[in-house]
Amino acid sequence: MPIKQNRSVRLNIYVHDPRIRRQIKAVAVQKDISVSEYCLRAITHQLIKEKKIACEEIGRKEISPLKTAVERARNFQTKTFGGKVFSISSAELIIESRENRNGL
Repeated sequence: MPIKQNRSVRLNIYVHDPRIRRQIKAVAVQKDISVSEYCLRAITHQLIKEKKIACEEIGRKEISPLKTAVERARNFQTKTFGGKVFSISSAELIIESRENRNGL
């Protein structure tokens, strides 16, 4: 069962080297974000780098607008058309729409 977007789940991280802890705090302050947010971004970045999780599974801030748009378009197409395919090409629809918009 997926976790709701607005619900936070706690993750405890133990840092044994006080210098690393101070460095994390200093960078978070420089970026004007919380230590938790900084750590979450760093962990998310590493997971993406290692390709252990799909981009869609992480916070929306980390997903590129293009990937989000493609995901939404695919979901819309699946829900709306149920696998049906248009008999007219998308290029023709765009041309027709532009002509109608420009009054040609």
